[in-house]
Amino acid sequence: LYAEQCRKLTLSLQKQNPGTPLPVLIQAAQLCREKQHMKASQLLQEFLQQHPENTVEIKMTVAQLYLVQGHVTKACDILRSIEEKQNKPGMVSALVTMYSHEEDIDSAIDIFSQAIQWYEKHEANSPSHLLLVREAANFKLKYGRQKEAISDLEQLWRQNPKDIWTLAQLISAYSLVDPEKAKTLSKHLPSPEAMSFKVDVDALESSHGATYIRKKAAKVAGEIQVKEQGQGDVKKKKKKKKGIF
Repeated sequence: LYAEQCRKLTLSLQKQNPGTPLPVLIQAAQLCREKQHMKASQLLQEFLQQHPENTVEIKMTVAQLYLVQGHVTKACDILRSIEEKQNKPGMVSALVTMYSHEEDIDSAIDIFSQAIQWYEKHEANSPSHLLLVREAANFKLKYGRQKEAISDLEQLWRQNPKDIWTLAQLISAYSLVDPEKAKTLSKHLPSPEAMSFKVDVDALESSHGATYIRKKAAKVAGEIQVKEQGQGDVKKKKKKKKGIF
């Protein structure tokens, strides 16, 4: 009864506002409640064909429906077709995660490449751009794509020549594809003395872990002291008893 009333209401709304996506989204939601995900997807796809101007909300919903049905690649295809969102950090992260789940590493790297190209054209060297380059480099290194990661690492190192971590990653990547280049780059590493870590003792002592350890140590020391004191009292009593006899 409720489902039928919902359909009548949404059809009425759709007649009043043919291009508005809300009535169709409500119908799709009702179909999903009835476990008719395929039918909901078809309904939304038909609306997209008739009203291509209302793409973002509808396509996001279609992608979600594909994911519910286990069609990850289809969901990715839909999301990649949303031009307004395809280079946003959140969309890039979602697509890379989904492609990685499908073990489609080439497509995941392609997502990074397209987004980086967009940022190079519109927001070159911005924090978002450099963060994306960093994520792309780490992703490629994670999946053994050292050769592909080199250009990203070189770009990051040029932006910050004092970044020892990036330099170390770059040397490591080159060591597998061009040992001579790795050897040349290693000359830029600072001396071992300059690389020594400076530990902030006060910060360590005020940390949660250190506080816990100090409390624990104090507790143990107190228990030992009480125990030793108890043993001493017992010995004194024994000596007194020996004196009586």
